[in-house]
Amino acid sequence: MSVNVSVSGLRELDAALGELPKATARNVLKRVLIKAGQPVADAASELAPKDTHELEKSIKVGSKISNKVGNAEFAAVMRGGGSKAEAVSALRGARRAAAGEGSFAVAYIGPTKAKSKKDAIKRIVQEFGSSVQPGKPYLRPAWDSNKMKVLDNIKNDLGDEIIKTAKRAAKRKAAKAAKLAKG
Repeated sequence: MSVNVSVSGLRELDAALGELPKATARNVLKRVLIKAGQPVADAASELAPKDTHELEKSIKVGSKISNKVGNAEFAAVMRGGGSKAEAVSALRGARRAAAGEGSFAVAYIGPTKAKSKKDAIKRIVQEFGSSVQPGKPYLRPAWDSNKMKVLDNIKNDLGDEIIKTAKRAAKRKAAKAAKLAKG
């Protein structure tokens, strides 16, 4: 089965995001992605097995990612007898050197980190199956049935979020200018 999707207006939204400071633009995107992904998380929770309710309760939308860039440099400095400040400097240098790699903003939909290895394996086997148990997917069907809604939500919410953020930034800038003019 093939699905064709046509999206217009994203070039203009990208240009508007480019007008915001980089960290602000990233946060705008994260907020929009998290909000847009919620229907998938809700559907996955509904489809998850209800035996212990642990899996269905653990399905969330989030943007926290583990950034491993620079960890090796940090560890190398510490092993070499360097100070923590030197190690942090090496870590930051490695992260600056890697800038631009990867995605600008990422959102994840799925179960939170399992409390034990057994729970982690159970979550994987539930979705994909094993040699002795067929899979009973909950995430893939949730994504398949909501992906167009996610795209529509991103398209509809991103412009509004950019406008609100730009207005807040302008208001803060005006307040700061007024404060400087008074004192």
